[in-house]
Amino acid sequence: MPVVYTAHAGSLSFSPSTSSVGLGSNFSVNINIDAGSDQVSGTDVWIDYDASALEVQSVTSGTYFPLVNNVPSTGRLYISGVVANQAEYETGSGTVATVVFHTLQTGTYNLTFECDLAATETSKIVKNDENATNVISCNALTNHTATITGAGTTTTTQTTTTTTNSGTLPESGVVENVIQYSTWGILLFAAGVVLRVVAGSL
Repeated sequence: MPVVYTAHAGSLSFSPSTSSVGLGSNFSVNINIDAGSDQVSGTDVWIDYDASALEVQSVTSGTYFPLVNNVPSTGRLYISGVVANQAEYETGSGTVATVVFHTLQTGTYNLTFECDLAATETSKIVKNDENATNVISCNALTNHTATITGAGTTTTTQTTTTTTNSGTLPESGVVENVIQYSTWGILLFAAGVVLRVVAGSL
């Protein structure tokens, strides 16, 4: 029997790929998604950074997904993006979120996507199918390199929507939970319709 392999064509990227900033300044980085040829319903994005050199100032929702959330922690940032309804999906490429960092010390530092197909808390791109298939290609992910030199003037970046959630993440990630909640909602709605029909016939 032939072995069927799942193609992983989705990817995440930082834009720009490099930044050169002064100490004590802010800089922004877009978190972009490319769904490849797939229809996708959500993404989990995990980013590692050096907390001794960088500090998250804000996370602004992009335009690719209508629902974007984030949970910052020391040296690690979690961002999720999902469609508003189970029947919807997104295609092509776009921006999931924009992150503003503040520089704390000089040197060269990387922003890195966590990606391990065997892990639970890992970056994912979720296909719009019944199995919520993860179609991310870990090999396609690249780092953002921030070079911090000298003393700079603190800059401010205007943001329109900042979503910050300091709560504890569910173990399976927000994407899977949203899909699960949508399914239960459909089942409860169907049950309510049946009960109304039965009650009307009595």
